[in-house]
Amino acid sequence: MFDIKIILVPTDFSKISYSAFEYARDLAERMDSEIHIIHVMEKSPPLLSANKSGLTEEEIVAGLEIEARKKLSEAASFLKEDSGILVTEVFRTGNDYEEIVKYAKEINSDIIIIATHGRTGILHTLMGSVAEKVIRFSKCPVLVISPKEEE
Repeated sequence: MFDIKIILVPTDFSKISYSAFEYARDLAERMDSEIHIIHVMEKSPPLLSANKSGLTEEEIVAGLEIEARKKLSEAASFLKEDSGILVTEVFRTGNDYEEIVKYAKEINSDIIIIATHGRTGILHTLMGSVAEKVIRFSKCPVLVISPKEEE
């Protein structure tokens, strides 16, 4: 059997990305593994309300980062809930799939568990798929969780 000690779980804080948490927690409990939960913020996030708010671009980005770190902490708490699992929070800035793959290599992750939005057709063509790119470039196995019908 495989010896899985480090599980990497990317999240964008969407309901769909949280569906990977159940699998990660279950696997971590069974294999006595630790979980690293990672969120990647774009280097230049869209700043739609910059002119209306009177804030500078730096202030808006700082606010977005604070909010993302808060959500990351909440997600880690959810994963730890009622378990003895060690959960490490990781915040990165950059290109999502590149940072996920890079971090997986840094920590010698045994597996990446990632949810996909399940987009197809033109939406998939235009936006691409983070999960697809992680699969393509990762050197460790990737478990992709598809959304359930009600999600």
